[in-house]
Amino acid sequence: MGTRNLTMVISNGETKVAQYGQWDGYPDGQGKTALEFLRGVDLEKFKERLKSIHWLTKEQSEEIDKLPDGLWQKYHPYLSRDRGADILNLIMHGWYESGRDKVIFGGEILGLVDSSAFAGDSLSNEWTYVIDLDKDTFEVYTGFTKEPLPEGERFSNLKKASSASYYAVKHAKTYLLSDLPTADQFIKDLEPVEEEN
Repeated sequence: MGTRNLTMVISNGETKVAQYGQWDGYPDGQGKTALEFLRGVDLEKFKERLKSIHWLTKEQSEEIDKLPDGLWQKYHPYLSRDRGADILNLIMHGWYESGRDKVIFGGEILGLVDSSAFAGDSLSNEWTYVIDLDKDTFEVYTGFTKEPLPEGERFSNLKKASSASYYAVKHAKTYLLSDLPTADQFIKDLEPVEEEN
């Protein structure tokens, strides 16, 4: 389902990942993917892997744009809007899920696209997942924010989106990396079942 989202990783005071995702942004989609990654990863090794990650340069982007149609996705799958939170597995392990199949990526990540400004568009961005390795937290933010964010909230300094009635995504829940919930609890926390009348 086309539920747009953002997966971010903060490490050593820098945003290292700000991956736009086009699909399945709900907690039981991209949120669960990020949660399951965190529940199984060696965080120290992940921090090491992040040291080699940087933003795609203009020159690199221009070279990729010269590739014949469709080839850029084969050689640079980390740039696809389809990747979502699977970018975490691709960085750490060199593979990602594609439907039910595990796809091995044998290449090198030249650079990622910095989509962090998308957090400022809560009309389009329905869910944002932030892994803050400095604070040892996994944070969840939701869209459709019609009120200004409290001062000091992570995205309160972002400019309002083009739609004047919506602000940046707002904080919904924070988990400690040392005390992550089960997938079922995570989904229950963030997508509460509506009670019948």
